[in-house]
Amino acid sequence: MRILIVGQGIAGTALAWALLQRGAMVRVADGNLEHSASVAAAGLINPVTGKFYVKTWRYDDFFPVAQRFYHQIEIALGLRVWSEVRVLRLLDTPKAANDWEARKSDESYTPLLSTCIEAGPWQPFVRLGGPWGETRGAARVDFPRLLSAFREYLSRKALFTAQHLTPEEALRCASDYDAVVFCEGWRGALNPFFPNLPWRLTVGTALLIRLKSPEANELRDVLKKNLLFIPLGDGTLWVGASYQQWSPEKPLPPLPTAALEAELQQVIRVPFERLRVVGGIRPTVRDRRPLIGRSPEYAHLFMFNGLGTKGALLAPYWAEHLAEHLLEGRSLSPEVRLERT
Repeated sequence: MRILIVGQGIAGTALAWALLQRGAMVRVADGNLEHSASVAAAGLINPVTGKFYVKTWRYDDFFPVAQRFYHQIEIALGLRVWSEVRVLRLLDTPKAANDWEARKSDESYTPLLSTCIEAGPWQPFVRLGGPWGETRGAARVDFPRLLSAFREYLSRKALFTAQHLTPEEALRCASDYDAVVFCEGWRGALNPFFPNLPWRLTVGTALLIRLKSPEANELRDVLKKNLLFIPLGDGTLWVGASYQQWSPEKPLPPLPTAALEAELQQVIRVPFERLRVVGGIRPTVRDRRPLIGRSPEYAHLFMFNGLGTKGALLAPYWAEHLAEHLLEGRSLSPEVRLERT
């Protein structure tokens, strides 16, 4: 089966890998357009999130698939992109601490959660006391490194076209393929072949900074207060993210860097260098579930999109799910089908 994938963010990358592993003939087209969420994202997989400390949707199903996918692709590409980490979350009120302890007592959460008084290696760098909620079972994926290396991998095999295909252009060359799958990120909201989907796009902004301390090179854990502080190595931190709802009919909003820096100053106590601002438009959906399925107008056009803020966790599982649908005719899950809307 010959399949064209339009877009090589994390969705397009995971789908291309799943199809290639199953023997499909794949071509990926990507024009490296601006505002890609995959390039700007921190790639964090966090099993327990939100102010109510709720386990991420189907984490127990998705995490083993993600772990296997990233390990396999690390071997194929000859580089490391997956790191298992802890997330240290400040419990800054008695209610937060009590709620955390109550969640810990739930046996389905016990393997994931614990409490510590100090922030471990982070403590010399922060103005904050404890207690801290510790989350295990988290991981970070180096998206920029992964996407760049996988693009080179496809190029060496003559499976990559460095071109942005509009929906109309992809349709014109669709006769050369058994299926065309659009993995366009936020541009999926503009695709005329998939109308009336429940998009709720958001603009995310983060800062990259470098702590001016040699000991910062040893930081591995993710720190969370209101923002996430994610070590990238060499003392560099990804700090974010802010989220603003956005519609393609409107101009992009100003990046809220002042608010990010104000929060940063409240947390970090050592000198740092501001490197740059990163931002992207997230393909988020009202019900926070992926959008997977066939165009209502063209039977050989498909969408794989809507991974939102959890692309690192969701992409491998749902890429395999779609690959089995395309190659073996298996039914799509009602949780993600376009028709659910």
